[in-house]
Amino acid sequence: MEKILNAEPRVERGKGAARRLRRAGRIPAVVYGHDEPHALSVEAREFHKEFHTVSESTLINLKSSEGDRQVLIKDYEEDILTGNIIHIDFYEVEKGRKVHTRIALELVGSPVGVREGGVLEHSLYEVDIECLPKDLPEHMTVDVSGLNNGESLHISDVIRPPGVEILNDADQTIAAVVIPRAVVEDEGEEETDAAAEPTVIGEEENNEEE
Repeated sequence: MEKILNAEPRVERGKGAARRLRRAGRIPAVVYGHDEPHALSVEAREFHKEFHTVSESTLINLKSSEGDRQVLIKDYEEDILTGNIIHIDFYEVEKGRKVHTRIALELVGSPVGVREGGVLEHSLYEVDIECLPKDLPEHMTVDVSGLNNGESLHISDVIRPPGVEILNDADQTIAAVVIPRAVVEDEGEEETDAAAEPTVIGEEENNEEE
């Protein structure tokens, strides 16, 4: 799903101009792509309203007086004290030309192994993909409901959306259901205790006499 974001060209450059923009409630930005970089700014309030989380997989129609551009967010800078975004790098995509980006992996379902006492370990949260802009998904879902204890899901198990190529290794693990270490250790201790339980010879002899 494409989002719309309004932008204004930046005439002044430099740190001083960027600070003035931020005080005015705007975020300095640069669009990189097929020609020279374009300096512009977006309204901070509008950006945060549209983007609760910043993702490389969201296609944006960036509107300005210089014309509309389809872009992706490639990088951003945050204020370490406030967490506010203070600069954005956009990358312009070209219709009919494949883009290489990253999208989130979302796990769905309740694994069988978890209901039997196991723990779900999620080890891969994003994947590298390549596709045309029109086929770009915001995320991919992976159903983990069939996982038993000791089982795992890999990239090769993912159902790809039409037109999307996953670039990660096919054997890369996404998630697994494991038995908690404490449970394994407890079971091991019980077996060890049972095997090491001493036999009192005197008691055996008394039992035989009886």
